[in-house]
Amino acid sequence: MRLIGSAAHDYDRMDELEQVLLPGDDLHPLAAQLVAPILAFAADPKTRLPDQLLMLVRELAAHPGGGAVRDSLRAFTITLRNLSDLDDHSVVEESTALLGYCGPDPALSAALLARARAEADDYLRVTPLVTAAQLDPAAAAGWLPEFLAESQTPTTRVAAVLAAREAGLPAGADTAAALAAGWSADPDALRWTTRKARLAGLVGYAAGPGREEEVYASIARDGQPQARRDVAQALADRSARGDLPDGLGALLCRLLDDPEERVRRCAYRAVVADDALTRRQAGWLALKVGQGAPMRRSALDALLRVGDPRWMDHALDALRQGWTPPRLPAALVALPSLDAPLREAVLGRVLALATTIDVARSPKATANDHRELVGLLKVLEHTPEGAIAPLAAHLPQMTFPPRLWVAEFLAEAGRGDPAVLAALAAVANGEVIYLRLLWLAGGDDAPLRAAIAVAPRRDVLAAVAAAEVFGDADPDVAARLRDIRDSDADVKDRFAAAGALWELTGDPAEAAATVREALQAPWLRTRQRAAELAEQLGLAG
Repeated sequence: MRLIGSAAHDYDRMDELEQVLLPGDDLHPLAAQLVAPILAFAADPKTRLPDQLLMLVRELAAHPGGGAVRDSLRAFTITLRNLSDLDDHSVVEESTALLGYCGPDPALSAALLARARAEADDYLRVTPLVTAAQLDPAAAAGWLPEFLAESQTPTTRVAAVLAAREAGLPAGADTAAALAAGWSADPDALRWTTRKARLAGLVGYAAGPGREEEVYASIARDGQPQARRDVAQALADRSARGDLPDGLGALLCRLLDDPEERVRRCAYRAVVADDALTRRQAGWLALKVGQGAPMRRSALDALLRVGDPRWMDHALDALRQGWTPPRLPAALVALPSLDAPLREAVLGRVLALATTIDVARSPKATANDHRELVGLLKVLEHTPEGAIAPLAAHLPQMTFPPRLWVAEFLAEAGRGDPAVLAALAAVANGEVIYLRLLWLAGGDDAPLRAAIAVAPRRDVLAAVAAAEVFGDADPDVAARLRDIRDSDADVKDRFAAAGALWELTGDPAEAAATVREALQAPWLRTRQRAAELAEQLGLAG
């Protein structure tokens, strides 16, 4: 009660009350019992936020598990009627909508119908019209056709469709036409009222199976830009659910050439996300890539996803101009070979990514660049010709983590190369992580041994490197790894130690428990490595 009282006057406390009564997708078990005190505060003239309280009750009543709340509301018809007669627009809207849960009530329905007829503002007519239909569906079946007629305003016709649906009435022969014409002319019909509905839901009700395409096509042809965008969004949502018939898919594709940019963009996002639509529009997408359209990166990525061979025509430009699609590196890795221009373009892009850091870019953009760099380095692993010397020369100009990834590539691909050894030595700066790579590349192990000797005992990099350098010749190496494995360090470090122990001892029991834990780690790379090691160890599931 104290929280309800404070929420009646304070938005922050109102948010807190909503979180208590609607935690996630659930409904508080005492929600129905709290309807009475909430409405009492809403009816108090001293309450600062009566509309917010009423809105909360409406959310409770509309909840799938809100049957008891809806039953409770029947006892408050008089309270809600009094609130619906006030001058506060928001309070009138919310209380009138709540009256819809108080039926059946033919007398109240007639009063609200009279209010709807007398209302001069189309948007203010919606809620009383819908509530009147809910309170007396049988009578509404007789008077709703009047509001669906062509002589009515577009807003009123849409409101009448919603009213028929909410009253549980079957759609009539003129319902679909009223919706199409009304929504085309006023896509905002329900946006300024308490009684809202999505176009898709209304089309599903009004048209029924088999006629949806006709309604959507009518709105797409005759509707205002926002109405056409609503069509594109409704079809895009169905595409995302895998529920888009061929006819509606064709309509969505036609919206790619709509004169309104927002419509085109909505349709485009759906097309590039759906395999069937991408294949249908592959020629159009390839043309847009060739024209240098702003969406060329995602268009080319869509062609890559469905395996359309036309992606090869644009790979070189994408790499040279710096708009590499996410799937391009993997596609290049899968090719049997790369010609010289492609290899040079991959190397150029790697150098650009590894030596350029834009601190003004967002973390998401930086992460995308990092993923691209890692993917393109995998391409170079298959065709390292000509890449080792330029990467070694630029290694000191790179910063972490690109420097580390390039150093790992050089240590593997340029083993024994004097330029690689010199570059790794130049950036090592006494760090175990780089001195280990220097040793793996064929360099002197003395600097690595010295760094291991002074590293903290629980430094996982030093411990793993010690296992590689000393093997089982030093009995303290295994003890050092066990200390880390059994510590309270992050699971990725404990997993690294456990994996090194298995490599060192050949005993699966040294790593099994930690590997199972690492399979649930929050880091994708750790989970992937744990899955690989689990398979090697023969761990079930």
